[in-house]
Amino acid sequence: MDILKKLFNNIFFEKLLLSVLLLCSFLLCILQNFDHDEFEAVHTAWKILHNERIYIDFFQQKPPFFHYTLIPFIKIFKETITALFACKIYSYVLFCAILYVAYLISKDVFGSRIKYLTLAIILSFTVFTDKLTEIRPDILYILFAMLAVYFLYKNIRIKKQSIILSAISLGLSFVVLPKAVFYVVPIGIILIVRLFLKKVSLIDLLLYILTFICTLIPFFIFLLRDITFADYWFFNYSINANFLGAFSPKYNWIFILKYNFEFFILALLGSLSIKSYRQIEIYVLACFLLATTFWVKAPNFQYYVPAMPFFAMIAANSVVKIGIGKKNSSIVLAILMIFPMKFYIQQLTENRNRLQLSRIQYVLDNTKPGDYVYDG
Repeated sequence: MDILKKLFNNIFFEKLLLSVLLLCSFLLCILQNFDHDEFEAVHTAWKILHNERIYIDFFQQKPPFFHYTLIPFIKIFKETITALFACKIYSYVLFCAILYVAYLISKDVFGSRIKYLTLAIILSFTVFTDKLTEIRPDILYILFAMLAVYFLYKNIRIKKQSIILSAISLGLSFVVLPKAVFYVVPIGIILIVRLFLKKVSLIDLLLYILTFICTLIPFFIFLLRDITFADYWFFNYSINANFLGAFSPKYNWIFILKYNFEFFILALLGSLSIKSYRQIEIYVLACFLLATTFWVKAPNFQYYVPAMPFFAMIAANSVVKIGIGKKNSSIVLAILMIFPMKFYIQQLTENRNRLQLSRIQYVLDNTKPGDYVYDG
């Protein structure tokens, strides 16, 4: 009886479930099928390592700065499957860093009671765990963007140091992927509203803007050694904005709701228990980030990810403040996890990467480093 009582103790159950979900996320990272974007990311890093110039010697529609961070792993492990998994582990470390920053934000804005609950709910969102355990620049840009948000909410009264650190983080996020503009716009709106409410000064706002711009300058100088700004705009914006393979977000929404319907119910309920202006800002940020999936031409699953840590905080807050969650959040969590766990088990049993790895090894065994390989 004591064991059962302990098991269904809210905090104990939240930590237990969080541990299980972290294990699932790591297994997904290592065992599930590689997305073609992952091979593209590693291949881009390999080309840069071999002195090929991005946009000139090979096609790419993203900036190279995430790919530069992969180069040490390719240098150490050469052209091997081990190098591929080293990049995977690196991506998983960044994924865990995103979770930690979300933990800090939830604690500062909604209170320490929901810190473990928030992480469990984030990890239950299948697309978040699925996409951010892959080798893709989205992980790094989201990490920097989350840090930008964290520094704004670290203290009730924002300090100059936090303003500078937030602006630098947001600048680095934009450098990694221009998609970070989806964070830049709502953060800018939040700061302007705070200016009118006299929660920040005009000097603070100008300092934020100036620091953000100054963060971008050295990276753009580095890129524009080989290309023009028109080239940068074409490869990083025009191609993506005018993508011919456009599709409606409704198809991905159907898949997302199949496994995460309860997540959105809790987030919706959470809107009823929002109180402080900081919590309102987080809710506005989450809604804005989610709305962007209806604006882009090709709203792939990774576009849904940025909003989810913030909706998870709102959902966690609703669990501890509304209805049955007040007394026993473990029951709510157990219900919430039914469909996500079904998805994770399915991915780990059916969608394995063994065949891909055997093909990669076959190519490595039967080609020389200078050979050309048709990858299909």
